[in-house]
Amino acid sequence: MRFQRKLRIGSDISVSVDLAVTRHRANGAPLAPPNRAQIAGLLGLAEDESYARARMDQRDRTIERLSGCSPADSSPAALSGYVGEAALRFFETIQWIERSLGELAIAKRRLLEIGSNPYFLTLLMAERFPHLDHLGVNYFGASVPGMETQAIRDDKKRLESSRFLHADVERHDLEVAGQFDVVLFCEVLEHLPYDPAWALYNIARRVKPGGHLILTTPNPARMENIVRLIEERETFSDPISGHGIHGRHNREYSARELKEMLEGAGFRVLGAQTTDVFADRWSHDGEVRGYGAYHMLRAVLDGEARLFRPGWLYRGFRPEQLAQPGSLAPRLGA
Repeated sequence: MRFQRKLRIGSDISVSVDLAVTRHRANGAPLAPPNRAQIAGLLGLAEDESYARARMDQRDRTIERLSGCSPADSSPAALSGYVGEAALRFFETIQWIERSLGELAIAKRRLLEIGSNPYFLTLLMAERFPHLDHLGVNYFGASVPGMETQAIRDDKKRLESSRFLHADVERHDLEVAGQFDVVLFCEVLEHLPYDPAWALYNIARRVKPGGHLILTTPNPARMENIVRLIEERETFSDPISGHGIHGRHNREYSARELKEMLEGAGFRVLGAQTTDVFADRWSHDGEVRGYGAYHMLRAVLDGEARLFRPGWLYRGFRPEQLAQPGSLAPRLGA
């Protein structure tokens, strides 16, 4: 006997699957959970081998462009795993930056990169957009914001160092950085533990009116997580990090939540998609339907930046706390 059950995947997506009423076959052998191929079938994902091959070629070429690169205080070998995982996201982000720069059509263009360390995207931008006025923002524990420079190892000699504002986007006002035509907010939002909405407001104030924001962040409804939940019956929460509270994913966001946060902060979403880490034969349809590993959103600032704290993101705060214009992050040393 079988019945239909609707499974909730993240906060946006649900799928109906057939589940066996009994846990064992007639001969007493336990039923094996669905594997990846069966789960793709349950989701109705179409196969596209040619897309997977093309995407993996893009990944390989991006990895080659970043070979021999790292911050000077690290090594290419130590970061090779990170590059392999992020290469397709880097490739897609560069395409989106090029699209935004083309649409803005500004002669001297300024770009702010939130979380520029370990500078792989910075290097790809230096190669593709050599005249771009770039500034990074990184946080390594400074109590007072300040401009710093970090040396970079690059066998292709595109950059020797990168300048950045040493600041915590959840605590420190970024006004000293100035204003920018394009701001990248890539793989940072999920690490923010205290007041992500204020951080987005803080960043939005650095975007010129009509300027663009490109945001990327892990997708909790990614295929990897669906397989982990259904096939392995395991959690997809991030492990406790030895690098402190910012070293783990404190919260991952659905597509609906990201759109609501961006619109609440004063942006209009121009485009949104998901993209995979390693493309397989289900990636094309999976990415289109929202099962890719990363969310990618591109938005334009319409009017003034606004502080918008959605109720679903905060718990245990008094209304007057959520209404305050300053950050909810605790003071350093408190």
